[in-house]
Amino acid sequence: MKAPSLALPARRLRPSATLLAIAAASSFVAACGSSVSLPPGEGGSSSEGGATSASSVVSSTATGLPSSSSSGGDTGGAGGQGGTGGVEETAPPFRNPVDLPDADLALRALQLLGADVEGSEDGCVPCHSLTESKLRIWEQSTNAILEACLTDLEVTSQDSAEAMLTCVRDASGRPGSKFATHPLGFWAAGASNAWWAYTFEKAYPEDADTRLADFVNQVQMPPDGAVTLTPAEFDLVGEWFVRGAPLLDELLDEDPLPGECDALVTSAVGDHVEAMATQGWRALNASSSMLMYGCAGAASPRECLSSEADANPSWAVPGQGSLKSLHTTDYESSYWTRSSSSGRYVAHGVWSFNANAAIIDLQENVTIPVSALYDPAFFPDDSGFVFQGGSRNVCSTSILAGPPAQISMNEVGCSSLQEVGLYQHLGAALGGGDYFAVSGAFMSDDGGHDTTLQNPPAMFGGDSAAYLTPMIFNGTSFSAKDTIAVPTPQEGDAVLSHSARLLISRVAGPGDGQNGFSMREVIATPDGQGSYDIEAPEIARYCVNGGKPAFSFDERWMVLHHYVEDTDADAQELGFANRLDAGFTPYRNGGASNIFLVELATGQVTRITNMPARSYALFPHFRSDGWIYFITRNDLTPNEVVVASDAALVAEGL
Repeated sequence: MKAPSLALPARRLRPSATLLAIAAASSFVAACGSSVSLPPGEGGSSSEGGATSASSVVSSTATGLPSSSSSGGDTGGAGGQGGTGGVEETAPPFRNPVDLPDADLALRALQLLGADVEGSEDGCVPCHSLTESKLRIWEQSTNAILEACLTDLEVTSQDSAEAMLTCVRDASGRPGSKFATHPLGFWAAGASNAWWAYTFEKAYPEDADTRLADFVNQVQMPPDGAVTLTPAEFDLVGEWFVRGAPLLDELLDEDPLPGECDALVTSAVGDHVEAMATQGWRALNASSSMLMYGCAGAASPRECLSSEADANPSWAVPGQGSLKSLHTTDYESSYWTRSSSSGRYVAHGVWSFNANAAIIDLQENVTIPVSALYDPAFFPDDSGFVFQGGSRNVCSTSILAGPPAQISMNEVGCSSLQEVGLYQHLGAALGGGDYFAVSGAFMSDDGGHDTTLQNPPAMFGGDSAAYLTPMIFNGTSFSAKDTIAVPTPQEGDAVLSHSARLLISRVAGPGDGQNGFSMREVIATPDGQGSYDIEAPEIARYCVNGGKPAFSFDERWMVLHHYVEDTDADAQELGFANRLDAGFTPYRNGGASNIFLVELATGQVTRITNMPARSYALFPHFRSDGWIYFITRNDLTPNEVVVASDAALVAEGL
């Protein structure tokens, strides 16, 4: 089989006032609030400049200057604080202008954001690698939402307030559902500011507090609400974005990108796969008699799910196993889907539901609302799970027994692990060792709701790192040790294997595109102080592109989704002569995505789904026994299907 194409056209958005441009931009995260320690000798992007002094920021409260922006009078009113206890007569300022020359403003803003400049502070690290392209996208979103939605920052009437908030909500790309971070650009860092409280109070006097709380919960960055910018610093960074991010090109000196992808699989990969066949989590869970969903009476894993309905037969690739339809939702999920090791529970964020997230109990055929946002993950022994969003983000799987009518994430057995950043994946050391989470620079991927014609960009710079957080479980709850930063230049969207011994990341390429996957061996040595020293040498490079992958529990395979792109290679993979073949036109115009299976020890890539145009197979991952779960969605219906594939088991000859 031909591997999907490697090249991506440049994905820089030009400034635009349309909601389409806003929705296309990547999400902004002000900071993650993680406590990290870099290996000796690695400067990373930790603060060298210390806290901002009062004299380093000059705002309009001192200068009395008018706004420097033409976007709808973006300072807002000059009056009271609003928000609670009734509406003041004048709106608080949306932001205060800053009277600094471009050169001073740009350098200080980049330092505060955490860009790779002298004197940089933590800022948006570790969640984002601040490349020029990513900062340009944030600048475009920041100004586009002002022009398209925030057109009356004086908030002169109830109708105007409601219209602005409706516009911001609809900019999520899911009109009438929920707010999203990405349309707000930098302003997401100020979701708790007084202007928003005032505007909600004016728009919705009957239930402003509830609506405001939902808004803050859905868009606030950092998600845990940790204050990372003072009001003066917020004004300074906002001023820089409103001015169009001047001097960005001159100040941000980026490292050269890697060259063309050269496939590499070292002998260390084969040695690891051989060891995990008998020592890894697939073997361990089988030996502990983990009850796999749909396997009652089955003599082998391939006989599991025999009572489940067959999925649409046109989605299957001949010779690549069978597809089973496990569940059909009545809502749209958001971002990725992951399941428990046993395959019983399927979790994801939710767009159009009475909660922000959900866990599907396949055995009981119920959907459990969860007070979280997105990024679900389960530990390989099914001891617990993690969601992002909310004051607590990790729970023991025991709270799913019953099943409960809903999950607040405040149950006994839940705890806060704010050290674990966004877009995390989980593993657990073998032999009773620590649990681990990895997070770091990421690119959001929530495609397929609308036409999606490209794989996620890979805007990862030389300052990128993977952040590994060891955790311990006392039988009831989890607690974290110090986080360790492992430099991974030009890599992001890191995924940890179930044994915590492998790390795979998407690699940056030309034009903001991806340049394959890099796989590293994780060598963790106890440091004698309760944490670890970690090395991560590269042991493989796979020249295939796609979304964030997932490892099998025996660590023989990885699986990923790949969006069909307008290239000859992708057209030929689907059986067409080239990209101009008439049969490929529906894919060029309507998009699609398929699931690909990669054998780690050989690098062989196999497509295992055959989705029609405008249909998307997404977010594949393994359960413990080798079945692959993924979801399908299209742009015609909100319903999504949870599908299972036995393609890896077929490839293993089982």
